[in-house]
Amino acid sequence: MSKNKATEPATSNKLGMALLPLRLFLGFTFVYAGLQKFFSSDYFSATSPNGFLKQTQSASTTSPIGFILNHTLEHHTLFAFAIAAGELLAGLGILLGLWTRLAALGAFALSTSFFLTVSWGTSPYYFGPDIVFMAALTPLMIAGDGGYLSLGRQIELGVRREKGVAPDAVLSNAPLESEIARRTLIKTGAVAGGAGIAGLAVGFFGYKSNGSKASAMASPTPSATPSASASASATASASTPAGTKVATVADVAVGTAFQFTNPADGTPAYLMQPAAGKFIACSAICTHEGCIVNFDKKLDIFHCPCHGAEFDGKTGANTRGPARRDLAKLNVAVSGNDIYIV
Repeated sequence: MSKNKATEPATSNKLGMALLPLRLFLGFTFVYAGLQKFFSSDYFSATSPNGFLKQTQSASTTSPIGFILNHTLEHHTLFAFAIAAGELLAGLGILLGLWTRLAALGAFALSTSFFLTVSWGTSPYYFGPDIVFMAALTPLMIAGDGGYLSLGRQIELGVRREKGVAPDAVLSNAPLESEIARRTLIKTGAVAGGAGIAGLAVGFFGYKSNGSKASAMASPTPSATPSASASASATASASTPAGTKVATVADVAVGTAFQFTNPADGTPAYLMQPAAGKFIACSAICTHEGCIVNFDKKLDIFHCPCHGAEFDGKTGANTRGPARRDLAKLNVAVSGNDIYIV
């Protein structure tokens, strides 16, 4: 029969104590963030400027992973749900000490995606919260929870007791060590699964109770003023229009499209000058599934990278499916050399 060598109560206990404040803060924050999304009436909405869809559309124009974001818009409700669930599950794992390293890795991946999207334009960088969360999660990815106030550690100790092994013993019996690891994995998985199901049940209750399901499944129709596009000469008006300046005449050469941010909802849009002195603006959001269209100067078209829909580069009119509606028009006013959306 093999011996079990006793060891000193590991320094991991002190490490766990040192990491506990960080665990509690990060775990609570991610659980709170996930539940807040589930209980929000805006997050799953296809029309709210605070919703996942509108925020992703807005971020896609400046994000270094914009080409990926465009495809998440095709299934925006699914991705919104996955992010909320991911935050909730990662937070529970960190908070309870269940597969802490894996939970921290998941939280780190989520924070990285937020950093590359909604926080990407933050300057200076230390004003952005997501890069701070990425740094704070690193110790937990490396060291885990240190076994302090950790359900995972308690499950392992319970299995060791069942096998008659001291808590801090170093095993020299490979089959016994393998059996302890296997049983610990199974039991930890069962507890983690139960905690995850309970957490998601609370989240799903919030999702259903706030009545967001109907809005989440609605067609992502871009918001815009109901009137048709406006055109004006660069010298048409000397007064300042009651709108938001988005460009100057010099920014928009004849036959080109200038991309800007729609001041009404923060989503991307295009300003065109199809003929000298005539300016037209339209949303950059494809009317099929909400992806962001790109301007092809050579072909003079707006092309959707998701499903291949095309729109006229001078007017935004739909010329090829699967989209069936034109790009939403925005009202334009020109005052001197400045161009406004009104």
